[in-house]
Amino acid sequence: MIKKQKKAILFAPFWRQEGHVGNNRVDRFVRWLSEAGYTVVMIRAGSTNSERQESWGQEITVRDRLGLYRDIVPGVTTTATSRKPNRYRRALANWLFNPDPTVVWAHAAAKHPAVLRAMEGAAFILSSSPPESAHVGAWMLSRRTGVPHIVDMRDGWLDEPLKPLLRSSALRRWLEGRMEARILRDAKAIQVTSDVWQELLVKRLPYLRSKVQVLTNGYPQHEPEPQPKTIKGPDDELVLIHAGRFTGSRLTQMPSLLLEPLLTNLSMKPAKGVIQLIGSLSADELKLIEPFKPRFQAIGWRIECSGSMPRDELFKLLPQADGLLLLSASYAAIPSKLFEYIPTGRPIFVVTEKDSATWQICKCLKQASPIEIKQPKKMLVNDLEKPIFFNKDSNVPHEYSEEYLSKRFHLILKLK
Repeated sequence: MIKKQKKAILFAPFWRQEGHVGNNRVDRFVRWLSEAGYTVVMIRAGSTNSERQESWGQEITVRDRLGLYRDIVPGVTTTATSRKPNRYRRALANWLFNPDPTVVWAHAAAKHPAVLRAMEGAAFILSSSPPESAHVGAWMLSRRTGVPHIVDMRDGWLDEPLKPLLRSSALRRWLEGRMEARILRDAKAIQVTSDVWQELLVKRLPYLRSKVQVLTNGYPQHEPEPQPKTIKGPDDELVLIHAGRFTGSRLTQMPSLLLEPLLTNLSMKPAKGVIQLIGSLSADELKLIEPFKPRFQAIGWRIECSGSMPRDELFKLLPQADGLLLLSASYAAIPSKLFEYIPTGRPIFVVTEKDSATWQICKCLKQASPIEIKQPKKMLVNDLEKPIFFNKDSNVPHEYSEEYLSKRFHLILKLK
């Protein structure tokens, strides 16, 4: 008798959207499910309805009528049809659609014929957020078909919300709070990305305690390899790298929170070098960085904003730096770039909230120098014990490795 292959449904509208950080986490799920003997069906948003076969299973694209998720066609430019973002139009859309405008796509995907056919024989459906509307669509599918729903929260929903509206409007918190509670109550399991997220969610909704499990992000599948330590002379130029955007993920991620203590730190020891801010920085971010350039120039350092870089090239560059820079203006979130930095073995200058999830990890890393976020006027030289480019020992904790996290994923979902 031929054993029927197990099937898992992944509900992730952002899948294959260029530059979307959520792809990295969902990509791990695809690998781990395939290794566990599952065939995977990916439900994503795109420009047109389509289906295609992959080595790991099937990909179903459901057309996004609002055009929030567009597929890039090689050789075809879309600049003529693209519209400049309008903050008033965006604010209105966020008010009109609960929990976010992508919910229009989520409703369409939950009743799409191809999606409903794919649900037959599925063991579970896993949705990953943000956007939170992914959970809405997967929840609707779960109720319609009886297939258990797994909720994967890359960030908090009501806890440290990304959306300004949830911080400013009690009415909106109430509306989305009811939705969140209902979806999480019906879920078979809930994954969060830090111990602090778990604490905040269980404190607010105690009846979820038995369901909420921590599955952090982890090292890249092909980890950056540490390079031999090089001793530089007093006239050699040092290189410090910050990878990624600042306010692109959280509006609280202001460049000054990193650059101000870094300036104080570097002024403690005569040296010269370059600070490379690698990433697709917005015009507003560049404007906030500009006043720091002459201040760093005065102590022998220059700031370079070199734009984005392919991920594989960045991984080759990071181990060659004299130090890496990280800002985490959050209590619960752990930036995914921290897990890209750790395997390089390079010194890491970290600015974050004291006792935050990021702080807790960095206190256990030999190569990390965690600095508490403070207002510039309250920054003391004693807060910065030594310049970050001093040679440091390093360690790469096993609990963020592909092997460890895949086993934990299997345990949470009871895949094996």
